[in-house]
Amino acid sequence: MLSLAFLVCVLCSVLVWIKYGRDKSNIPLPPAFPGKLPLVGHTFTLFRYLTDLHELIKYAAEDCAKKGGVTHFYSGSELYYVILDPQDALTAANACLTKHFTYKLGNDWMGGGLIITSGDIWKRHRKLLNPAFTLPVIYGFLDVFNSQSKKLVRSMEPHVGKGLFDHFPYMKNNAFETLCAGTFGINAIDDKEFTQKYMESVNEMLNIETNKAVKFWLHNDFLYKLTGLKKKEEEVIKSLHAMANTVLQKKKAAMKNEALNNTCEFESTGIKYKAFLDLLLELSKNGLLTDREIREELDNIIVAGYETTSYELTFALGLLGAHPEVQEKLYKELIEVVGSDKDVEKDDVNKLVYTNAVLMECLRMFPSVPLFIRYVDKDVRLKNYIMRAGSNCLLFPLTSHHDQSWGAHADQFRPERWLDGDLRNNKEFAAFGLGKRACIGRTYAMVSMKVTLAHLLLRYRVKADISKIKQKYEIIMRPLSGHEISIERRT
Repeated sequence: MLSLAFLVCVLCSVLVWIKYGRDKSNIPLPPAFPGKLPLVGHTFTLFRYLTDLHELIKYAAEDCAKKGGVTHFYSGSELYYVILDPQDALTAANACLTKHFTYKLGNDWMGGGLIITSGDIWKRHRKLLNPAFTLPVIYGFLDVFNSQSKKLVRSMEPHVGKGLFDHFPYMKNNAFETLCAGTFGINAIDDKEFTQKYMESVNEMLNIETNKAVKFWLHNDFLYKLTGLKKKEEEVIKSLHAMANTVLQKKKAAMKNEALNNTCEFESTGIKYKAFLDLLLELSKNGLLTDREIREELDNIIVAGYETTSYELTFALGLLGAHPEVQEKLYKELIEVVGSDKDVEKDDVNKLVYTNAVLMECLRMFPSVPLFIRYVDKDVRLKNYIMRAGSNCLLFPLTSHHDQSWGAHADQFRPERWLDGDLRNNKEFAAFGLGKRACIGRTYAMVSMKVTLAHLLLRYRVKADISKIKQKYEIIMRPLSGHEISIERRT
């Protein structure tokens, strides 16, 4: 192992030397990240943080803030810009649409899906899928959102008056079932073994992909196979693809029946709606998407959807439990708009102004994707620097959301900031991505979370202390501890 480590270091040194030796650019660089060494740059400094990426993100962002909002570092031969300044981050996001090469490490799993692809494929798929995420389509899911939210409320009932408990598993299971209802069609979630296996496989893949992305030696196929991770990855991917293909074939068979061609039905309530998969399959009729492309987009939608919303609702309940005055103001709005014993209807959604502000503030405080990495394919002018073509840039919503441009006391939870000014349409808000590549499912997520939060807060009063919350970064920011809540029945 020592010999291997030595060879890796020598290789990195050679690559850096080649990079520096050939780099004739006269474009000045911003301040450097701490720990730069001759030849190897910041490789060893970055290596120290491989076991705690959350700490690396915090450290890099704090250092960047002290140095004016833009810094740089070298990883091997690659130049990276760290951008904390919100305006510069937006400029970079709009100018650099190509994802970093590490996203391609997930090609075997999610292929040409919107999350990891770039270029013409991304543009074509984004244009084709936009109609499936319009507000009228999402309003068609309101009955499903309401039904699933009431199911979540019932599942948490045993914890009433019993003290602190971890509510994250409840949020996660419910978010997955809800998304499957809107994506696959409701029958897909009736099989509990299927849903559990799918979630476990997704969690395992995210862990594998995170390890592969940050441990540069695993980018080498030979070394990756030696670790045994390659075989494990292939097994998990095979399982995920098999489950998605099974659902796809069942749905195609069902659509041959004219009675099922337009709607799905929730058997327990009789709710009818149109699933995303039905909309995607309509594109395949004209040859616009292949079965493989549909499966890849389904994998992307599921992963990006249920993981992020479940984490945000977990943080939201913790923040509300720690700020009872905000919770009571939210409850008052829910009573006035929705009522104490009624489903959230289409006309209610836009009236829940304070509820929207609470969710936006939760997303600002705890963005589920705290880091974006883009490839800089041309020189990009920032406010005080020019990013060199051929480099890479890192954008940090986790910390840029706490910049003073967000108003006084940006480090505090204050939903009113979304009501007092023009922050509601702030283009620098990066919780759903930033710029032209912002998340296609933003509206779906916000409506779904509004409905879920409404049912939970109308039924329960939440208490929490999140002053010692701990998180872990695995592509998405996960709660580890300190996020637990207790609940009491309101009526």
